[in-house]
Amino acid sequence: MIADARSAGLPDRLETDLVIIGAGAAGITLALSLANSGLDIILVEAGGPKYSAAAQAFYSGEAVDPEGHSPVDMYRRRVFGGSTTLWGGRCIPFGEIDFEERPWMDYARWPFGHEEVAAHIPRAMEILEAGLPEFEAGDALLGQPAMVGGVVDEDVLLDRIERFSKPTDFGARYRAELSNAPNIRLFTNAATTQIKLGNDGSAAGVIIDAGGKPVTIIARRVVIAAGGIETPRLLLAGSPARPNGIGNEHDLVGRFYQCHLEGSVGTLHFLTRAEELRLGYELSHDGVYCRRYIALSPHAQRRHRLAGLVVRPSHPGIVDPDHRSPVLSAMYLAKAFIVPEYARKMTALEHQARAQRGSSAIAYHAAHLRNIILGSPKLTAFAADWTRRRILASRKLPSVVLADPRGFYPADINGEQEPNPDSRITLGSDRDALGMPKVRVAWRATVEDYHRLLVGLRRIEGAFTRSKSVRFDLAGVTEATLRDMIVPIGGHHIGTARMASSAREGVCDANGEVFSVPGLFIAGAAAFPTSSFANPTLTLVALSLRLANHLQRAPARPAVTIRKQAGAVHA
Repeated sequence: MIADARSAGLPDRLETDLVIIGAGAAGITLALSLANSGLDIILVEAGGPKYSAAAQAFYSGEAVDPEGHSPVDMYRRRVFGGSTTLWGGRCIPFGEIDFEERPWMDYARWPFGHEEVAAHIPRAMEILEAGLPEFEAGDALLGQPAMVGGVVDEDVLLDRIERFSKPTDFGARYRAELSNAPNIRLFTNAATTQIKLGNDGSAAGVIIDAGGKPVTIIARRVVIAAGGIETPRLLLAGSPARPNGIGNEHDLVGRFYQCHLEGSVGTLHFLTRAEELRLGYELSHDGVYCRRYIALSPHAQRRHRLAGLVVRPSHPGIVDPDHRSPVLSAMYLAKAFIVPEYARKMTALEHQARAQRGSSAIAYHAAHLRNIILGSPKLTAFAADWTRRRILASRKLPSVVLADPRGFYPADINGEQEPNPDSRITLGSDRDALGMPKVRVAWRATVEDYHRLLVGLRRIEGAFTRSKSVRFDLAGVTEATLRDMIVPIGGHHIGTARMASSAREGVCDANGEVFSVPGLFIAGAAAFPTSSFANPTLTLVALSLRLANHLQRAPARPAVTIRKQAGAVHA
């Protein structure tokens, strides 16, 4: 059953076995995995079935360093399906090294090994509609070689691939299954305003807002699957019994906030013929878009005490019209229609390029228009192909990859950030329309983050220098300049209610259960102790499957008692 909480005529009180907060990738995966479990489930989603600016406004907050972190609401969606309504579809698994003890990175510890996640990757890939769990080119692309030949070095890997979901919008894709599940009730426009605790301190349910009416949902178990920013917000907002925050006895909720370190750093120069390169998207043997990337090897990470790092060849610089590409010029002039963060970056680069060329804005844009006019046949062909493979196709081409006949490509990097207790999410003084405190995001990278990043890039540079097929130009790149080149990927919110082996190291245990609140669980990337270099979606879906198994096996707790102003409520 799916209903809008505002118009469903809900009573003051509902009862269920399990409440799941958040209908995004984690919450929907968890609910559907328990569809035949015999458990009665209520899934509550703060947003509606479609995006609305009014709902999205509840996600606004303060970024302490707005130049270093994207607006708090930019990469999140308060809507049925959550952030899967806007993600790009990239699927990469965390590797074995991500679950190893890495003494050179403080707090980089998981309470279990890689095998606990790996067991659920095949099913997670099915849910994400990303094909088989094959992440090497030789397996997925039927024996085709690495990105470029002639590089044999233990510091780099060139045959790893990332696979792409359609991308799957969980709300649209799984709406019918949720609606037809006999044991699942999904309420949209049902914002959680409080986690209820029993007299014994265990989870006892939630209070939701149903169109201005508070509704108490009594449940023995509660799962917060609300994302890496909203999860600490709910925990820190607390309850009357825990005014300093739920699960926050050791001041850990909201700390260790990690994103990925991203930027354009250096230039890759491929010395082989263009037809010998494999830089773009290819269809795997099971019909899924894949793309190779350059990875710092686990061997190099262990030997040189580094963090995860990948490099991707990007298309030639889009901003300067000297590239003579009609496609790139059209993309540049359309910057007003893309994500504001990228548009601002392009505008800043334009000012730099114009200063170097000594040209006015009119002359600069005229040069782009000249590229479009002179290259109109090529642009027309590209537009037709893009429309067919991106706009009309159900499985969409992920992005544009254009070849440079000279072999030069800007290097886009994506690096792992170490868990840092000073990088954190707290509550600000402002409140939303429901009276909930808004978040305050203080993202911080460490000196060691930039040092590891530079050393990792230098290891890749050295490996390529020893080859005859590619060079990596890092001229002028230092730890100091990296700070100006790197920004956090605002769509990956990780580590704010982390798993650990003890309550002094994290918020929840290996099963996601909050140490100090029996029956309260954390799902999603908020529970990750580390971030890897990989996008979190595949791993968080796998861990949601693991949590579903645990909830199905674990016996239900006895009934709890919740204090009210008069009398008590039993569940």
